[in-house]
Amino acid sequence: MCVLDAVFSINADYDRHTAPTCHRYATWARIPPHLPAPDEQPLGRLVADIRKAGTETFSAEVLRNLQRTRAHPMAPRKTEAALRYAETLTFHGVHTLADADALLADADRLKTVEHALAGIPGHGSGARLSYLWMLLGADDRIKPDRMILRWLEAALHRPVTPQQAIHLLKEASASLNCTPWELDHAIWKA
Repeated sequence: MCVLDAVFSINADYDRHTAPTCHRYATWARIPPHLPAPDEQPLGRLVADIRKAGTETFSAEVLRNLQRTRAHPMAPRKTEAALRYAETLTFHGVHTLADADALLADADRLKTVEHALAGIPGHGSGARLSYLWMLLGADDRIKPDRMILRWLEAALHRPVTPQQAIHLLKEASASLNCTPWELDHAIWKA
């Protein structure tokens, strides 16, 4: 669910597109709607599900979301990016949330995985990857997406790059005695 959420949230209305896409997969895969779920679905199951159906069929019939990784008719579907994300993570030994925790705690291994994930279509500024780590429990990350950038630009009356946003929110969260994730979430709520 974290992989689908991270991939499908980029350049999409979360409530109209991303959340329903994730819910459709959860319903189809019989993943319980409330956490903690009694049994965690290993990431390899998503890989197997997409491979079995094929990305076009899986996009159209299971997810009912045909979005692409960028606004070009030949760009890969987000389903393809989600598959490649899941394949990359499983290749590097990330099958469960516990495996993701172990990855996030190993800086050298994390750097290798991040480099591999950055080569997948739709990476852009890295917001998708930051958001994936947030969803997996890294509360020291923010998702420097358009919403965060717009909020900072309005507050500061100047343009802000994704890297500047990360730096600014990390500094601000330290001053406010909260995590960067909590500050990111508060900005989204605002």
